[in-house]
Amino acid sequence: MGDLWRSQEMQLVQLFVQVEAAHDTVDELGELGLIEFRDLNHGVNAVQRNFVNEVKRADEMDRKLRFFEKLIKDANSSKDLSQQPIPIPAMPTDGRDRDLSMDELETRFEELEKELQQMNNNQEMLNRNHNELIELKYVLEKDEEFFSQAGQRPDLDGARDTDLLLGRDEETFVSASSTSGAVKLGFVTGVVPRDKFPTFERVLFRATRGNLYMKYTEVDEDIKDPRDGKPVKKYVFIVFFQGDKLQTKIKKICESFDANLYPCPDSPNERKELLSQVNTRLDDLRVVIARTLEHRRQVLFDVGRQLSVWQMKVRKEKAIYHTMNMFNYDVGRRCLIAEGWCPKASIEDIQLALRKARDRSGALVPSILSIIKPTEQPPTYFKVNKFTRAYQNIVDAYGVARYREINPAVFTMVTFPFLFGIMFGDVGHGILLLLATLFMIYKEKEWAGQELSEMIATPFEGRYVMLLMAIFGIYCGFIYNEFFSVPMNLFGSRFECCDSDNLTYHIKEGFENRVYPIGVDPVWKGAGNELLYYNSLKMKNAIILGVIQMCLGIFMKMFNAIYFRQELDLFFEFIPQILLMLALFGYLCFLIVLKWLTPFYLMDKQEWESNHTTPNGSVHTFTSPMLLNTMIYMFLNPFSAPEGAIELFKGQFIVQGILLIIAFICVPWMLLPKPLILRARHNKKMALKRAAGGNSAHEEEEHDDEAGGGHGHGHGEFDFGELFVHQVIETIEFVLGSVSNTASYLRLWALSLAHSELSTVFWDMGLISLGVKNGPIGVVIIFAVWTGVTVGVLLIMETLSAFLHALRLHWVEFQNKFYKGDGKKFLPFSYERMFSNEDE
Repeated sequence: MGDLWRSQEMQLVQLFVQVEAAHDTVDELGELGLIEFRDLNHGVNAVQRNFVNEVKRADEMDRKLRFFEKLIKDANSSKDLSQQPIPIPAMPTDGRDRDLSMDELETRFEELEKELQQMNNNQEMLNRNHNELIELKYVLEKDEEFFSQAGQRPDLDGARDTDLLLGRDEETFVSASSTSGAVKLGFVTGVVPRDKFPTFERVLFRATRGNLYMKYTEVDEDIKDPRDGKPVKKYVFIVFFQGDKLQTKIKKICESFDANLYPCPDSPNERKELLSQVNTRLDDLRVVIARTLEHRRQVLFDVGRQLSVWQMKVRKEKAIYHTMNMFNYDVGRRCLIAEGWCPKASIEDIQLALRKARDRSGALVPSILSIIKPTEQPPTYFKVNKFTRAYQNIVDAYGVARYREINPAVFTMVTFPFLFGIMFGDVGHGILLLLATLFMIYKEKEWAGQELSEMIATPFEGRYVMLLMAIFGIYCGFIYNEFFSVPMNLFGSRFECCDSDNLTYHIKEGFENRVYPIGVDPVWKGAGNELLYYNSLKMKNAIILGVIQMCLGIFMKMFNAIYFRQELDLFFEFIPQILLMLALFGYLCFLIVLKWLTPFYLMDKQEWESNHTTPNGSVHTFTSPMLLNTMIYMFLNPFSAPEGAIELFKGQFIVQGILLIIAFICVPWMLLPKPLILRARHNKKMALKRAAGGNSAHEEEEHDDEAGGGHGHGHGEFDFGELFVHQVIETIEFVLGSVSNTASYLRLWALSLAHSELSTVFWDMGLISLGVKNGPIGVVIIFAVWTGVTVGVLLIMETLSAFLHALRLHWVEFQNKFYKGDGKKFLPFSYERMFSNEDE
C-alpha cells in the first residue's frame, strides 16, 4: 500500500545523448517505460522538426501494413467454410523485431504491395468478366424463351405502338401487324437491378411514347454486379423498337439505370452456339479464378506469419522518431538534449538503460543524465497491479490526484465494495455474482489479448472490483439473513410463537441474554413489523457509516495539511470542520449507538408490572425517545429538556447546548481567520520589500502554495476580495454539504430496502404463489421466468444501480472532503502502454 498511499516522488532529468546513440537510447527507454519526455520544440511546426522524414517513412510503411491486414481480414471474412482462416499471431515479446532492418522491410513492403495490388486488379478483372458472362448466360437463356413465346418473329410490324398504348396483348399486336407490310424491328437486351426496374419501365415507355415492346422476367438467383461485385436481384429484359433514334435513346436510358446490355443473335442456332461458348468460357474462368485466389491466399499466409512482428517494428520506429522530434540539438549539433519526468527511485534503472543503449550503438561518448530543478508541478504516478488498477481508474475518473496528496484508492479498495454490498446484500445474489466474476478471472489469460465487445470488456476490466463486490454482497446478505429473500435459520431463533394468531413472538425461556450469532434473527423476516424493524436498522446503519466515512475524509485533509506544511488549512479548516461534523452528526451517531445499548424493553417490562397494560392488552414501547425529535429540540431548546422528554444519559441537554455552541463557533472559525491572516502576511511582505527597495521582478511572487491553502491561489497577483469570496463559498459548501451529504448516505438504506423487497416480490408472488397453483409444469415455467427476472433485474440492473450509487458516495460525499484531483497523470514513453492501447 506504500506505493498507493502517496504518488511516487518525481524528478526532472536532462539527458545529453550522442546523435548516433539517440535511436537506441530512446528504444531502451521505451522498453523501460519510466520517462515522460517534455517537448522542447513546442513552438516548432510538426513538418519543420528534425526527424520528420523518418516519421513520414514509418507512416508510409504503417499504411502498407494496414493494407496487408485489411486484405487478410477480408479473406478471413469469406463465407467459404472450407478455407482455413489466415492466422495473425500476437505481438511478440522476445525482441525479435530488433533484428529487422527498416531498409529491408521498406523494400519488401514495396514489392508485396505491388504484387498484391496486381493480384487484386487481376482478381477484379476476372470477377468482372465472370459476372458479365453469368449475366450473358441468363440473357441468352431468357431471350430464347422470349422468342419462343413470340413465335420466333423479330420482324414485328411497327404499327404496334397504338395497340400497346391501348392495352392490347401480344397476340393482338402480332395479328394486327400481319395485315400490313413487314418491317424489320431492332431490339436490345440485358439485365437491370430489380429495385430500379419499375422506374426504368416507366421512363422507357414515356421517352418512346409507347413505341416499344418489352418482355422481362426475374432471375431466380442473385447475380453479382460486374461493377461492384455485390449480389443483387435482377431482371432480364428485351426491348423491341423501330428506328435508330429510338435505339440511341433506349441505350442512354439503360446506361442511366445501371442496366448492362449484351449482344444477342437473331438466329436460334447462333444463340445456342453463343450460349455453349459462354458456358465453356465460364468453366475455364472459374479454374483461373480458383488458382488466382489460392496463390493470393498463400501470399497472405506468408504475410500473416510476420505481420505482428512487422507492425511492432514499424510502430516502435515511428514512436522513437516522434519522441526524438521533442529533443533539441546542442550548439554544435553533435548531441541531442532531452528533458523528462521520471520516478526518483528509478534513476539507476534509467542509467543502466543508457549504458545498454551506448553498448548497442557503439558510441564512444556515454550519455549524461543530470537532475534539474523543476518550475512546474510534477506529474502523478502510482505503481499499480492488475488488482489495484481498476480501483485507481475509479479514482482517476473523478480527477488525477495532485502530486503527493493522499490517494483515495487506498480506502476505495475496501469502502467501495463494502458500500455496494450494503445496497446489494443477499447471499444468493452475491453467490451468482461471485460465480460470474470467478469465470472472468478464470478466462483472464485467454481474454487479456483479445478484442472483446463493450458489454464484456467493461466488467472484465473491473473483474477484481466485482470480486470484492460479490464477497461483500454475500457478507451483508448474512447480516440481513437473506438468501434470495428467504431467511436462513442456521443457528436457531431466540423467539418462539406463543399466541393464537401466530403473529406475535416472544423470547424463549433461557434465551433472554442470547442473540443470533450472525446478523438478523430469521424471525424478523415475515413478521408483522418487518418493515419497521428493517427500516430502523438500515437507516441508522447508513447514517453511522456515512458519518464515519466523511470524518475519515476530513482526517485525510489533516494528513495532507501536515505533509504539505499548510498550517492554515490545519488550524482553520480541519479543526473547525471535524468539530462541526462531530458536534452534530457525530453526536447523532452516539445517540443511535447508546439507544441500541440501552435495554428499553426491560424498562418497559418494569413499567408494565408496576402499572397495568393498555385496555386491549396490546404492548406499547413508550419509554424509548425519538432521536429525530431529540435533534430538533437540540436546536429549538438547547439547554432545557422538553416536556415528557427522557434523558439517554445524565446531563444530556447540557451537553447538547455545548455542542450546538461549538458548531456555531466553527462557522466563523472557517470563514474569517484564513483570508485575514493571508492578507496580513501579504501586507507584511510588501512592507519589507518596499523597505528593502525590492524590484518588480520579485513583486510578482505574492505568496506560495502553503499560504494559498492548496486552493489554486498560490500564484499570481494577490486579490483579497477573490480569496475571501472563495473562502465564503468553501464555508457554505461544507456547512450545507455536511447536512446534504449525511442525508445522501440514506441511499444505502433505500437501495438495500428496494433490493430486498423486489427479491421478496419475485419469490413470494412469482415462484411460490403462481408456481404452486399451476402444478409441476407451472413450477418449471415460473421458475424459468423467475430466473430470468432475477438475472435481468436483480443481478444486472440492481448491480449497475448499486455500483453507480457507491461511485457517487465516494466521489461527492467522501473525496470532496480532502481530494483536490487537479493533478497531471504521468504518461511515460512506454512500448507496453503503446501496444496495450492505453490513452497517451
